[in-house]
Amino acid sequence: MALSRPRVGLAGIVCLGVMLAITGCGTTVTTQDAGRVTPASPSPSSDQTNEGTPVGEAEGGDDQGQPDSDGGEDPAQDRVRTGPVAQYGGPAYGDQGTAEVLEAGLWCKTIAVFWGGDPVPEGVSFTFEEAVTDRPGLQVDGGVCGTRGADRSCLGMVVKANESGIFCSLVLRPAADFQDGTAITFRGTLECPTGEICDKVAAREVEPGPPIIVDDPEPPVEEEQPQQQQQEEEQPGEEQPTDSPDTGPSQPGEESG
Repeated sequence: MALSRPRVGLAGIVCLGVMLAITGCGTTVTTQDAGRVTPASPSPSSDQTNEGTPVGEAEGGDDQGQPDSDGGEDPAQDRVRTGPVAQYGGPAYGDQGTAEVLEAGLWCKTIAVFWGGDPVPEGVSFTFEEAVTDRPGLQVDGGVCGTRGADRSCLGMVVKANESGIFCSLVLRPAADFQDGTAITFRGTLECPTGEICDKVAAREVEPGPPIIVDDPEPPVEEEQPQQQQQEEEQPGEEQPTDSPDTGPSQPGEESG
């Protein structure tokens, strides 16, 4: 009996130690996971999802919330149109006569610009950006020149709605292959508050002014100089023969007498 009692006590101590160890392990897991949203025994799929999705991709996965660039229409494309002035209902223009000679091989062309036709809604403007010729041999540049009231260059000029009384100019540089009768037209950009207004402006009926035609304004200097020289040579030649007959025949007459 003395030997059995210590065995019973030892077994009780071992059981008590096992129970305390189990209780202690459970308490430790609960304390470590107290601040996590996941349960104490998370599933493998949950951990893989969180680790496989970086924070940066989660915030900007759908192009950071921005719509697709190909979706929707750009309103600016409806209210801005670029092309020939006449095609988009821009201001009409007309030739103001023969080009003026600034110096040899450098001419000036003056042009009148006006909207004309039906009134143009407020907020509409047209920018003259390019001068186009129908034949080679003529370079067209911007510039203020001439004596016919041009106060601005036609190129780069912005004409607002219903603006009138505009006179602009172009600087012309003819090349060796320039041809008389070369015509000039303009291209530019029409801007409107809305696309509907651009449609109305483009549908306007406007009577343009005289077409811009360029002829060589410089006189044919090479042809005039020979004519002047011939006239100067003929005048002294007529006076000399009048004196020679008076003296010439008298000498033979004296010998015969």
